[in-house]
Amino acid sequence: MIWGLLGDAVFGALTGLAPSWYWLLIIRTFNGAVTAAATLPAEALLIDQVPVDRRGEAIGFVASCAIVGRNVGPAFGGATQFMASRFTDVLNSYRVPYFLDAALAVFAMVLATWKIDEKPIGFDTGDTISDPKPDGLRKPLEKRSRVKFSRAFKILLACAFVNGIALGFILPTTALFFQDKFNIQPVVIGAIMSVAGFTGIFASWIAGRLSDKFGRKPLIALGGFSTRFCGFVLPLTGNVEQATVFLSFRILSFNIFMPAMQALRADIVPKEDRGKLFGLYNTFFNAGDIVGPVMSTFLYDLYRFTTWDIGGFVMPGYGMPFYVNSVLGILTTAVLLAFVKETV
Repeated sequence: MIWGLLGDAVFGALTGLAPSWYWLLIIRTFNGAVTAAATLPAEALLIDQVPVDRRGEAIGFVASCAIVGRNVGPAFGGATQFMASRFTDVLNSYRVPYFLDAALAVFAMVLATWKIDEKPIGFDTGDTISDPKPDGLRKPLEKRSRVKFSRAFKILLACAFVNGIALGFILPTTALFFQDKFNIQPVVIGAIMSVAGFTGIFASWIAGRLSDKFGRKPLIALGGFSTRFCGFVLPLTGNVEQATVFLSFRILSFNIFMPAMQALRADIVPKEDRGKLFGLYNTFFNAGDIVGPVMSTFLYDLYRFTTWDIGGFVMPGYGMPFYVNSVLGILTTAVLLAFVKETV
């Protein structure tokens, strides 16, 4: 994690120094790789640090902080660029946020090194009350067998891919949908999506705590089915207000679903293989996130001006990405609930 943060700081600074768009593209590509090198170990470290009966709460709280960062970050970067433009030319003012981002990465690295006491792999944090010996003593690293993928984890990988598709499916087409159906300006669309995004700030934390108390599956079912239902209804709304409400509830439900899903993943994955399997899980999620925008924009463009009359009810074609995404999500959530058992 420390090396990932250091790399993020270095490549962030290099981004600010990039002499051309070509070098900018290369540097940002490498920056994405080192960012993953920081986030994946951080996820595993988080699970190592918290008791098993508070995993959901911890994951939900971190997710809430991430939502704040994702929504505040663009405004913070824009304000930094604006202030910098008062002291330098426009081109250089756009470089300043990257230097500030690098400085924040260095601060995070120092803080993590100073404050986080990393326990040995498999150190007991409440997972194995009957056997207090660390897993590292029971099963040394050099003698470990190959990682075996349980059926439950394979199902989680399929769900991760579909959830990644869901994220990539909706984000690009939502903006197109609002513009095509309601003919509103991009700045209004941005405001709507930002307001809707903030609805999940406290939902993640609360949902995580509830998953610790009542189990992972009830929250997965509530959030998973609700977010797909709202996504299906979104293109059928009649005005901007209705669309904003369903978009907000869709994001709210997704933020109820994800902490319980991630906590279930942490429950299933063996302690000694968390880093490796968390990385594989995120690979499937990111693959879906990459495929999603391509599929959704293709379907949107293909059926954009098509309508279907189903029993007197008109289904607009531009809603095809929303329909497909909802059906895929409902099916995978149902499979998960049916075949994956909770271990905590």
